[in-house]
Amino acid sequence: MMSQHALDYSATSFSQGRMDFSWEELSEEERRQAYADYEAGKGLIGGDPRFRPGALTLPTWGLNLPFFRTLALDDPRGDNGQRLRADLASARSLEIEIGYGRGDFLLDRAQRHPDRLFIGYEIQTGATRRMMNRVVKNAECGMRNAESPISQSPNLQSPISNLWLSDDDCRFSIPRIVPEGRAEMFHILFPDPWWKDKHKIRRLFSPPFVDLLAAKLRTGGLLHFKSDVQEYGELVRYLVEGHPAFSKHNPALVSRIGDFVPTHREHWCIKSGKPVWSYYF
Repeated sequence: MMSQHALDYSATSFSQGRMDFSWEELSEEERRQAYADYEAGKGLIGGDPRFRPGALTLPTWGLNLPFFRTLALDDPRGDNGQRLRADLASARSLEIEIGYGRGDFLLDRAQRHPDRLFIGYEIQTGATRRMMNRVVKNAECGMRNAESPISQSPNLQSPISNLWLSDDDCRFSIPRIVPEGRAEMFHILFPDPWWKDKHKIRRLFSPPFVDLLAAKLRTGGLLHFKSDVQEYGELVRYLVEGHPAFSKHNPALVSRIGDFVPTHREHWCIKSGKPVWSYYF
């Protein structure tokens, strides 16, 4: 769906990473501690946004663009919050990608499904700004094509008006932004495993995070997860299948994804002959 220049997978320094990822089934005490840590905001990347200077204002580079920060929705300098709230109040099906990285999968999906609404979270502000530049360039390309006498060609780009980006930690933002039962799909593709023991608290998947996904997905909604770390995949499977709101992993549900452009990480895995573990709940 995206033009070829947008999919120029450059050489990377990716590696398979450590392969000694381990986990055990959680005790009741460990589950209680997970909820206590979650409620206290421990593990949020960058810390609790409520205690950051300037948290109530948007960066100038994001004003009046499809970008938001949860605590800055009412920044009077732009209309970001007003437009996001209107989009979330619409009847359009919502898909959310958490940790979109360079954004290949998300940008393609937003173009491929213009009738749907998309939100992408990426905690690295630099990556978010680069993705925003791609969104703007694709929109500009679409506007030029619309003015062209050959604009009826099915291969030309169109402006992107169904995609929002944020550099908030999704665990802080989603409870405050997304209405209950609003999401059709969550895509969580190749999240950071946070290998070190002292960093495990930053790991995305935990019992309260699975509760959050269950609350925000509509009945029949889909959780789409991928990793190149098999043990992380099995941890996610243990946590999700142990939740009463989710059915067991069903590979046949991949049909609901349809055609897609792989993430930069998945492209590297395919090219390098590395296995990828995919789960659909």
